[in-house]
Amino acid sequence: MSHQSWRKNAARVLVGTAAVIAIVILVMVAYYANNVRLARRDTPALIRAAWTRIGSAIALADLPARRRSMLLAVEDPTFDWHHGVDLTTPGAGMTTITQGLVKLLYFPKGFKQGLAKIRQTLIAQYALDPLVSKNDQLHLFLNICYMGTHAGAPVHGYADAARVYFGKGFSALTDDEFLALVAMHIKPDALQPGTAANAQRVQRMRRYLSGEYRPVDLLDVEYDGKHHGSLAEWVLIGFLRLVTSSPSEHQMSLRTVGPDSPGQGEPGLSDDRPRDPRLCYCPELSPRATSSSSS
Repeated sequence: MSHQSWRKNAARVLVGTAAVIAIVILVMVAYYANNVRLARRDTPALIRAAWTRIGSAIALADLPARRRSMLLAVEDPTFDWHHGVDLTTPGAGMTTITQGLVKLLYFPKGFKQGLAKIRQTLIAQYALDPLVSKNDQLHLFLNICYMGTHAGAPVHGYADAARVYFGKGFSALTDDEFLALVAMHIKPDALQPGTAANAQRVQRMRRYLSGEYRPVDLLDVEYDGKHHGSLAEWVLIGFLRLVTSSPSEHQMSLRTVGPDSPGQGEPGLSDDRPRDPRLCYCPELSPRATSSSSS
């Protein structure tokens, strides 16, 4: 084969490969665009069905502002600012409250990690968050979030969890008990209140909430100073960042909390350092403060 013929064949292969890649991309775009279209169409009915099925045992007013800040700082630091997705904030993990609701509402056969994460993320960004207010999202989350299995039955919502794990109503929970429930979200069945694993995570959460600890990267939800995540997970995160408008860490660091923003001026929150919408500082919840107050 002559050099010229080889170059022609190589060119044909490259053109053919590029065409196949372009077709695959177009098919994926069409597929996920249709998923978002259907999700937007179905969102009002799915929200109504969720309220009918679970009910509203907890009103948003039942969550004091201080505890709201504690919950969001751990579970979804930029909840009040993001558009359904946050793939940059250290300690945020791969799943926002909005994405967590997508798991429960749009995957009736159950959510499995992998490619489903793409659909979950796009629905959160382009369907659920634009159509449902932040207050309604948080209200729904408090009532339908999965809180492990007890005595063979699934536990959903903070009211049910307070009754099952502590034998009391939600409003009667102490800060310790509330944090024990918040600690469950990353592994609801493995981090049930009363276990050593739950107690250890609560202790680490206290260091984070007090400002003594800063997560090292997005996936540092354990607050243990280690870098987490496989290569495949970070590749997926990179792809999801491309297809969403998740704000960059630099953009988030430039934001400050104004007087009318959630969390500003709440009792129990320290205001002696630059405010950052990603974090809630509660010095009295630090391990040192807790031990000194009990002595």
